[in-house]
Amino acid sequence: MSDSAAHAGAHAAHIDLEANDGAHARVFLDGAQVASWIPVGATDDRLFVSRNARYGAGQSIRGGIPICFPQFGATGALQQHGFARNSRWRVVRQRNDADGAYAALALTDNDATRAMWPFAFHAELSVHVAGASLTVELSVTNTDGQPFDFTAALHPYFRVRDAYATRVCGLGETCYRDALQGGAEFREVRDQVTVLGEVDRVYFNTPDVLEMVEPHRTLRVEKRGFPDVVLWNPGSAGTAGRADFADGDEYEMVCLEAGAIGTPVSLAPGAQWTGAQIMTAVSNSN
Repeated sequence: MSDSAAHAGAHAAHIDLEANDGAHARVFLDGAQVASWIPVGATDDRLFVSRNARYGAGQSIRGGIPICFPQFGATGALQQHGFARNSRWRVVRQRNDADGAYAALALTDNDATRAMWPFAFHAELSVHVAGASLTVELSVTNTDGQPFDFTAALHPYFRVRDAYATRVCGLGETCYRDALQGGAEFREVRDQVTVLGEVDRVYFNTPDVLEMVEPHRTLRVEKRGFPDVVLWNPGSAGTAGRADFADGDEYEMVCLEAGAIGTPVSLAPGAQWTGAQIMTAVSNSN
């Protein structure tokens, strides 16, 4: 986490996960939001947080890994990306052992969530950090008496040296919906997609292993249970139009998100769904 972000978040409720090998993650209780990840042997944070990010109750930190649930984007009747990222979660498990540092946070329905989305549910977000990897897993259990549908995503902001020199490898021949072209759908003809300004795409039914390649290092991004991937960078207009971004932030971040977006998840009463994103620093050059 940057010095300014760490200072800004110092008074917000959070837990620090420190593996025995030195790998580190920080998780804020508001939104169950991972806001820092430093792999073993690294000196810089692999997650981006804007120096203008806001912290505290009801806020979603601009950066880190926000949770989109029970709605991705503005595709339904709820607020943008649902309510999970604006809700206070509680720590239900935490440990540190030879396998690394681990914590699980939970969110259950309450009067506020039911006013927006009239279902009973239990959600857990687990975070595991060890070595060169960070694993974030979201599980949702239907505790209601009727079925419900939802969309979801884990929304990591990855810190990069130069977003416009960063390539995402492995998306070739997949179909995507482009929000910048009115939601039209296309087939990706490139196996290596370069971020060259504002981009806002949902890629459907993608491979479970992708790579984000910078000139000096590579990050492997894996997913489990999530069929889709979002590639997003706000561009200069997008950062200028949001108060919790700072000027130039668009050059320092790329979002590559695991999601269940194209086809909503349907859960019968008592059923559970789980999706995970596993991030591994293939190289740690700073």
